Amino acid sequence: MKHHAAFGLSMEDIDAVVVEDSKPMQTILRSILLSFKVARVRVFDSADEALEASLAEPPNVILTDWRMQPTSGYQFLRLVRHRHMEPLCYVPILFITAHGTRPLVDKALRAGAHHVLVKPVSPSTLYKRLNWILSDDRPMTLEHSGFYNIYGIQKTLDAQADKLQSLAGARLHHRIATRKRAEVEGAVEAAFDKKADRGPVFAGGKTEEPKQHSAAARHIREAGFASVKGGKIH
Repeated sequence: MKHHAAFGLSMEDIDAVVVEDSKPMQTILRSILLSFKVARVRVFDSADEALEASLAEPPNVILTDWRMQPTSGYQFLRLVRHRHMEPLCYVPILFITAHGTRPLVDKALRAGAHHVLVKPVSPSTLYKRLNWILSDDRPMTLEHSGFYNIYGIQKTLDAQADKLQSLAGARLHHRIATRKRAEVEGAVEAAFDKKADRGPVFAGGKTEEPKQHSAAARHIREAGFASVKGGKIH
């Protein structure tokens, strides 16, 4: 196993290749890299041009876009990482893309990319990532497929995927439990509201009359009793 081509170098030693089909983005990346005082920056419009030049003079670092035609960034990565491309297969590759979705990042890292940055990228972020790559001591290992990859990357990504899946399961369980609790609380409140509307039920099975109705009925009964007792009918 060998370290990647930029391991242990200083920023001033870097020979960088930029693969980008956007002219404005080419200018931005070239300007940023030259501000870091790197040794050389070569810019190419396509992966095919970059591959040909890199085979003749292997760089220390490759910065590339993901979505390009006719050869995509992913296809370019797989070409570079093939064992027949030695010593180019050891060059660290950093993707700079406007489509930094989780599946894309996972696919790029599993295929041998060292990092993925999302556009627009700031000079400070790019500088930190390049410095991180220069000190990244993970060796490159040849897999059974015939492609070089970063040692241990598959296990690391699998562990991260398991953790994310566990978190997703916990969130789903919490949502289900919260919904069921709300349903139970709603049913209990509805039952109590219905019982309150009927009024309290006594042992004889009769429902208590509303207080104002009971008072009126009592007044009528008392008035009628008094009238009969006095011998008069009203």
